[in-house]
Amino acid sequence: MVWFFSRNQRSLSIETRYDNETHEFVAIVTGLAGPTITKRFSTPEAFGEWLLMMEGELAREHWTPDGPPHILPDGWRDRPWKR
Repeated sequence: MVWFFSRNQRSLSIETRYDNETHEFVAIVTGLAGPTITKRFSTPEAFGEWLLMMEGELAREHWTPDGPPHILPDGWRDRPWKR
């Protein structure tokens, strides 16, 4: 999925996906000052915690969602999660 945010005529996106080769959850943040940021997480709990933290940070910095998330055709887990 990709979420888009805007603030003062600037935009950023957060793409979330699952890497089936490495079995990691991935977040890619594009549009902030500096290079694209890629974060990888080994558990859904750690990934969810990071997403909540990022959502709070964006709200504190007055970024607003720019429409609903876009669902990507790839980047999904190809088999059930195993602990």
